[in-house]
This record gives sequence, C-alpha cells and structure tokens, in this order.
Amino acid sequence: MTSISYLKMTKTLCQFVDKDDQEFVPFSSIYNHHILRFPHKCEMSPLPFLILLLISLPFQVISQNHPTADERTVLLKLKQQLGNPPSLPSWDSKSSPCNWPEIFCTGNSVTEIFLRNKAITQKIPATICDLKNLTTLDLAGNFIPGEFPRELYNCTKLQVLDLSSNYFVGLIPDDIDRILGLRFIDLGSNNFLGDIPPAIGRLSELQVLHLYQNEFNGTFPVEIGDLSNLRVLGLAYNDKLIPAKIPVEFGKLKNLTTLRFTGSNLIGEIPDCLNNLSSLETLDLSRNHLEGKIPSWVFTFKNLTELYLNGNRLSGEIPETVETLNLVEIDLSMNNLTGLVPEDFGKLQNLQLLSLHSNQLSGEIPSSIGLIPNLKDFWVFDNNLSGVLPPEPGLHSKLEVFEGNQFIQKRGKKHKQTNKKTKNKNGLVNAVLSTCLP
Repeated sequence: MTSISYLKMTKTLCQFVDKDDQEFVPFSSIYNHHILRFPHKCEMSPLPFLILLLISLPFQVISQNHPTADERTVLLKLKQQLGNPPSLPSWDSKSSPCNWPEIFCTGNSVTEIFLRNKAITQKIPATICDLKNLTTLDLAGNFIPGEFPRELYNCTKLQVLDLSSNYFVGLIPDDIDRILGLRFIDLGSNNFLGDIPPAIGRLSELQVLHLYQNEFNGTFPVEIGDLSNLRVLGLAYNDKLIPAKIPVEFGKLKNLTTLRFTGSNLIGEIPDCLNNLSSLETLDLSRNHLEGKIPSWVFTFKNLTELYLNGNRLSGEIPETVETLNLVEIDLSMNNLTGLVPEDFGKLQNLQLLSLHSNQLSGEIPSSIGLIPNLKDFWVFDNNLSGVLPPEPGLHSKLEVFEGNQFIQKRGKKHKQTNKKTKNKNGLVNAVLSTCLP
C-alpha cells in the first residue's frame, strides 16, 4: 500500500468515529476497538488497521497506475446512474480514476470504491460489477432504497461490502452466500426484516458480520456458529426478534473478539458455551432479559477489556475471583445482583468504568477500589451499601464521578449521597456525600 493510498483510506474511513456517542456505523468496529459509534471524529488504533490489513493483504498491492479506459467509462456511467451526485466532482473523463479520492487501484485496475456519505439516492446499478477486480464496495451512510442488490452477485471478487445506514428493505436473500469471498459485511441500520437467512453461515471466509439495528422478526440462525473465521459479530438493537436463548452453536466461534447482542430479546441464562470464546475482547449482552447468575468464567477471559451485562434480570452474587486483568469497562448495573462488591475488582489497574448501580448489593466498598489508578467513573447508587466510606476514591486515581449510598465516615457521622457535585482537592469531580443524618 502506498503512502498516498494509505492517507486516502485514512481520510475516507476517519469520518465516522465519536467515542462520546454509541451507535452503529460501518468500519468503526474495526478501527475503534470494535465499538460502533456515530460519525464525527477520527480515532485510529493499531489493532483495527491490523484487522483491516488481515482482510485486505491477500489482494492489496495498491499503486497509482492508470486503469483501463474501459474502467473509467464504467465509473462515469456508474456516476450517471447514481444521479450524478455533486459529491463526486473529481469523476471526469480527463483524469485517472486512481487519482479520485473515492477510488483505490491495484496495479492497473480499480479494486476499491468508497462512496460513503455521498447523498446517493438511487439503487445500485448492475454496471458496478463490470469492474471485474472490485474487492471493496463501501456505500454506507446514503439514502439507497430497495431490496438487497442481487446485482452484486456478479462482483465475483468482492470481499468487503458495507451497505449500512441506508434505506434497504425486505428480506436478506436466502442465497446471499453466492458472494463467496466476503470477509466483511455490514448491513446494519437498515430496514431488513423477516429471518436472518441461514445462508450467512455459509460465507466461510467471513471475519466481520454486522446486522445490527434492523427490523428482523425471526430468530438468529444457528448456522452463524459455522463461521470459523469470524472475529466480530454485531447483532445489537434488533428488538423485534422472537425472544430466544443465545444459540449453543455460537460457542464454536473460537476466533471471536467482539460479540454484541445489545437489546436483541435474549432470554434464559448466559450459556456456558460462551466459555469457549477465550479470545473475546468485548462481550456486550446488555439490555436483554437474561436471568440467573453471572458465570464465574466471565471473569477468566485474559483478553477481555469490555464487559456489559447491564439492564438484564441477573441475580445472585458477583463472582469473587476476577482474573480478567485487562478490563477497562465493567457495567453490571440494573440487575438484581446481591452480596458484596468483589475485593478483586481492586486488581484491575486498567479499569476506567465500574457501574454497579441499581442492584441489591450490600456491605462495604472495598478500599482497594479507591486505589485503581485509572478509574474515572464509579457508579453504585441504588444499592444497600453501607459501612465506612473509603477515603481513597479520587485521591489516588483519576476518578471523575462517584455516586454512592449510605456510608459512615471515620468520625461516625452517617452520610447519604446527594446529586450535588464538587471538585476534590485534585480538581476532579466527585459526588458529594453531604446530607448528615442523626
């Protein structure tokens, strides 16, 4: 990949990341630690580009050579069929397509097209597959209507397909596996409905699958568990799905690093089959109807950095032993958890968010939590916590928000949390525990 092409790709992909807003956009799951965000800023990380390179290296040796005149003709015809969008001023008959910002070339041929956020309102024409070496097609963030474009079946070398954030409707075709070489597909934020077709499980090369935020009203196909190369699975915000348990077959996805099931009508207990997913870095099962205890194996994944189980009906005690030392964010809030806050949470030196609010936790807050150097947000309100208020929070860490319950300071006065906030002596924001009770 030439430096020019690298910069072009960076500029193209960087428009869609904002770590302050959680939502789903195409490639952000690759280059922003798999968290899907609203478009605003660019925050690149080494891992995402590594994944993108792993997807693309087998066919990427990008250069600035000139494509054939036939390919330029195809692209100009494509522009016309897309309604001559004013967002493509560089596309003309006088310049080489390899110099157009939206086009990448390999050797003498067009291989990648990035038309993200170009205000396209027309359907995808069959002409696009006249580009015989096309491997990447990104049409995210437009206004493209209609059903899934079966015309793409003729793009025989297609490996990366992003149709997210458009106006597609109807069923995902039950023969979508005809695009045999797909490694990345994002159909999120559309209006697809019905069942997710089992054919998706026959895309054997697939590494990234995003189907979030659609109108599906069936169930998850167990065939997804056959995608042995899958690394990222985004099925979140599909709340019209038939309530169902997590398929046992998903436990076969041993290369999975990101699993997002937020708000997708999951029921039952967290299945033990997920214990096989030892490569997980992000596990998000939040905002569902899961019951039972938090399995102890959840806190044994060595690579796990983000754990979201909030907004379920989980009960019992939080596992005492925590071995996931790379955790950065833990959200177990809005469940029915009881017992003590684990002392082992104090071992998590990278932890920035610990949210335990709206449960039935009791006892004291372990003093070790106040010593976590990177802790910024600590939420424990709406519990039954009591005892001596640890003096450490905010003094030895980067704590910005601390909201609690009822505690007793060392002088014996009982204090109750209020919503008022102030600066501590380090200039950090803490919730003030200021209402004195008899």
